[in-house]
Amino acid sequence: MTPSINPDTSHPLVADADVVIIVDPYSTGCLIGKEMAMRGYNLLALWTKGFSPVMKTHVPQSCGSMNYIAQVDEIGSLGETANFVKDAANGKNIVACLAGGEAGVDLADALSEFLGLRTNGTEIPNRRDKKVQQELIRKMGLRSVRQAGGTKFEQVEQFLKTEGFPVVLKPNESAGSDGVKLCHSMEEAKEHFEVLMKGQMVNGGDCPAVLCQEYLQGKEYVIDHVSRDGVHKTMMVWVYDKRNANGAEFVYFGCTPVRSDSPEAKVLIPYVRGVLDALGIKNGPSHGEVIITEDGPCLVEMNCRARGGDGNWRPLAKALNGGYTQVEATADAFLDDFQFSRLPDRSPAPFKASGDEVIFVNYSRGTVKATPGFEMMKRLPSFVCLETGVKPGSKVDFTIDLFTGIGSVILMHKDPEVVKRDSEFIRYMEEINGLFDYEPHTEDLRKPRADSIAMPEMESRHKRVYSSTGPSLIRRMSSDRPELRMSMGLVKRMTTIDASKEAVVIVDPYSTGCCVAKEFMNRGYQVIALWTNGFSEQMKTHVPLSVAGKLNYYAEMDQKASVVETVAAASQTAGIYRIVACVAGGEAGVDFADALSEALKVRTNGTDIPNRRDKKLQQELIRKAGLRSVRQAGGVEFHEVEPFLKREPFPVVLKPVESAGSDGVKLCYTMEEAKDHFNTLMKSQMVYGGECPAVLCQEFLKGREYVIDHVSRDGVHKTMMVWVYDKRTANGNAFVYHGVLPVDPNSPEARILIPYTRRVLDAIGIQNGPSHGEVIMTSDGPCLVEMNCRARGGDAAWLPLARALTGGYTQVDVTVDSFIDKKQFMITPDVPPSPFKASGEEVILVSHSRGIVKSTPGFDEIEKLPSFVYLETGVKEGSHVDYTVDLFTGIGSVILMHHDQSIVEKDVARIREMEKENQLFEYESGQVLLRKYDEVGEDFTVISSSVRQDIY
Repeated sequence: MTPSINPDTSHPLVADADVVIIVDPYSTGCLIGKEMAMRGYNLLALWTKGFSPVMKTHVPQSCGSMNYIAQVDEIGSLGETANFVKDAANGKNIVACLAGGEAGVDLADALSEFLGLRTNGTEIPNRRDKKVQQELIRKMGLRSVRQAGGTKFEQVEQFLKTEGFPVVLKPNESAGSDGVKLCHSMEEAKEHFEVLMKGQMVNGGDCPAVLCQEYLQGKEYVIDHVSRDGVHKTMMVWVYDKRNANGAEFVYFGCTPVRSDSPEAKVLIPYVRGVLDALGIKNGPSHGEVIITEDGPCLVEMNCRARGGDGNWRPLAKALNGGYTQVEATADAFLDDFQFSRLPDRSPAPFKASGDEVIFVNYSRGTVKATPGFEMMKRLPSFVCLETGVKPGSKVDFTIDLFTGIGSVILMHKDPEVVKRDSEFIRYMEEINGLFDYEPHTEDLRKPRADSIAMPEMESRHKRVYSSTGPSLIRRMSSDRPELRMSMGLVKRMTTIDASKEAVVIVDPYSTGCCVAKEFMNRGYQVIALWTNGFSEQMKTHVPLSVAGKLNYYAEMDQKASVVETVAAASQTAGIYRIVACVAGGEAGVDFADALSEALKVRTNGTDIPNRRDKKLQQELIRKAGLRSVRQAGGVEFHEVEPFLKREPFPVVLKPVESAGSDGVKLCYTMEEAKDHFNTLMKSQMVYGGECPAVLCQEFLKGREYVIDHVSRDGVHKTMMVWVYDKRTANGNAFVYHGVLPVDPNSPEARILIPYTRRVLDAIGIQNGPSHGEVIMTSDGPCLVEMNCRARGGDAAWLPLARALTGGYTQVDVTVDSFIDKKQFMITPDVPPSPFKASGEEVILVSHSRGIVKSTPGFDEIEKLPSFVYLETGVKEGSHVDYTVDLFTGIGSVILMHHDQSIVEKDVARIREMEKENQLFEYESGQVLLRKYDEVGEDFTVISSSVRQDIY
């Protein structure tokens, strides 16, 4: 079948104009073709066999459109292809044939030689082969990499056994660094070898062989040349700015021009020209990638074509050089001997302008709603060109490699200070996550110690590490702090009459409730665990690791059909023991503990307020008492809250009216999100058992959030501790918990919070037992978030710190006092001591990286810190860790305590440093992508300055 020629009818032959053949015109190759066309030459596109049809249509935006007199495909033999292009040229004189893309190099060399044109020839049959390149430069006495290549893994296996890992695997031929990966083990190397041999290269064609090379360490440079008849002119030297970011070691931050008179350039330029000679590159453009190692420059690879990246670097290079780039020089090399001879031997020093390519690094993730950062960049004085694939609707992630890259910007100005300032501004926007506005999402507002809703879809997410994970937690306690052992010892106290003859009922003992039960046991009481209807079977088995050994209950029983029946059953279960107290041991047990204690005629909060756990009711009660409360609406059907949502500005908080801590609490930004979460809550099973009775919608309170722990007896409230949540921006999320800090009771905040909280307790009718209120200090004073009518949770991991701060007592033992030891309760201080008897805080760990954990060296170091008390984590070898943006991506917490505040501060700073430097974990080795950042996809958008006449 005779091949067809596809003439471009929109671009008729220019009379008497010569023809230039561009083999695979792609990326910067299109710009070179465009430059030649502007000089009056006709262009003919020749596509090699297997070249991607998609790539044929890709034209850089700076080119506009490409006009060819014809487009033809390679056929049969070289001779047949030569005759074919001659026919396509329609008798016009063919004056040049050059490669317009990586895949076209070999055919361009062969065809130009066959046609008697300026050529690099075929004396070296495949100079694109990276293995051949290294062998050739080694013969010339130039530093080269250790390597082995083949089409079967057995051919490289011996090299891999002798070469220390990591090693680099790459195709022998590729576009740029297409398919280049850093492999850390034999298994990874074998897997990537097979992937490459089965893969299709980006510019078309199969992978002919795989090359395994030593991993070169050092700064990486790109040296651009254009050659004519063996005379090499240096167009530009660039250096990649690679740094650690988001837990990855090799993140591209930029590509910076290097002066030709710098020490590095004085070494690199002659080395690269020696490489060009060794490879027989006498004509045309090239760009060599070289790493300066400890023993000098070493070639990574020589690309026998113009530098890629769609030539977006061209305006900067033209300004730096004072008017020319590799694009114009390539046209000169093939078409204008005189002009080529006038080109400088190397780029000017100093440059004629200042500039840089800033490669964006993203520190957040989400669905992009708008790109305000890009709009601001376009107004920067040094802005030239912005290249990105991100637009509204795009999903972006943390930048750790090429695939998570979000684009780059070219900056150029005559004043280097302007470029520096603009570059720093871009980095600042990245750090504050100012590049993008994200689509609103449902914000998780639950506390670090709260328990989750038992929903199936949660199981596939990152496994959180806090209290409800129970036995899966890893706890590390300091073993060489004698003062901790003393403070945590058993305190023998007076009891009611005779503890050996008395029993206590704990309703739903869970989390800190187990510690309360243990304290009763330690004082000689028989403890009966009473489980309410619907309480999770799984939760019944959860005992905090802070409770040494098992909890040996005297008996366990279930709630009966009525309170009266339960009283009878409890009395029968107690047998010879007199029930002297009935205490809620968990959130779900509060209501029934109030009812049962009232019926048993022991100390109680009673049932005058039938459901004081109801957060809607709490707010109504404190509003009646004249206290600041939140605007709210609640119901079991969405239409009951819809009018409120239409009036209240978004975002709004949605939560169950009853829950454990902040179980199910979310911040919703739209009516649709609010409706979705409303329905989710109404269908959900709460973690402590039972269905969600109703949903509460509330205004979103802004301010610092505090937790105020109390224990009460007969309406006398004793403040156990005031805490404040340390919430900051991290990984693109505005509300990431970093810690929980004790607040001095004499501080201005505490002096406001404590009386406010005590009035809340009175309004809600809490007269006996433990409580912890969550309060936000708003611009118009404290406002209750919710009052939890039970002990503070979190498996009481905070107990050692609280005991040290107060000098010997905690909410747990004072809770027991409040029910069975009046004297001890009355001599307990009204508020904690000021100043505290020790210094300390809970540090909530924040991950700034992701991966599969190989080991936890950071945890080992934390254990050795002078103030270390306690480490709680769910992360161990094999765990998958992600960036901490919410509760589900949390990685644990640490309790620090010491008599010297400066030591605590120093240890906190060290933990934060380990987080930032990603020193907490060693990850399983992954295949690191080493591809260069100059490879642009067709989905990328390029935005150029329209007001910078100096760059055109």
